[in-house]
Amino acid sequence: MKAISFAACILTAASLAAAPLVMADEPKAPPAKEKTVETEKPPEIPATPATVAELVYARPFTLAKGYKFFWSKERQNVTTGTLLVLKVDKALVYPRAIAMPVLYVGDQTAERLNHGHKSGHVIAIVPGEVDLTKQPIWFGTPDLPERVDAKKIKSERALADKAKIKPFSKEKVKAALDKGGERLRLEDATALLREAAAPLIEEYSPQEKHLADDFRRPVITKKKPKEPAGEED
Repeated sequence: MKAISFAACILTAASLAAAPLVMADEPKAPPAKEKTVETEKPPEIPATPATVAELVYARPFTLAKGYKFFWSKERQNVTTGTLLVLKVDKALVYPRAIAMPVLYVGDQTAERLNHGHKSGHVIAIVPGEVDLTKQPIWFGTPDLPERVDAKKIKSERALADKAKIKPFSKEKVKAALDKGGERLRLEDATALLREAAAPLIEEYSPQEKHLADDFRRPVITKKKPKEPAGEED
């Protein structure tokens, strides 16, 4: 992965995190390593494809200004999407210095905004419009998200179908959407992280509150130097 910043990077193999830097134009990339040092031995990576335990929350959003999605090889521009909270097996999202199971929603990868290995909850962004009653959510073969292309997604989807991983029921999807509320309409990715993602991290993964704090940092923009005033005749 490249640098860590939910604005121009992707989670690195050493920190499949989700703590983007506060940028005015694009969202930050996966979070950097946690501020506390992990001392215990990482658990074994569970077999994949692996199901998501529960769809807790879902809220669609629309952005006035799009951003580049770094969690797939295509790098599409994102102006709409869905913010999710998922209950997961902690071993699947434990931070490691190697490739980790990739989170998929239907025919695309999802952007993880936190680790979730302590809380068991992952906050994620699914780009574009998605019908959660028709698209399964699962963890696929360990890899780096920025290397995943349409061909890879197709093969991972086939494995998920073979494993009989199904979409959540209409009732569960409705409950998650009801909990999320009406569609968010925000200016850009920075606003999405600050106003929507940060509160979710504090609620569902309070152990990673530092990520929410990062999302709320003031945006630093470069000001153009003033041109010298012209001389009077």
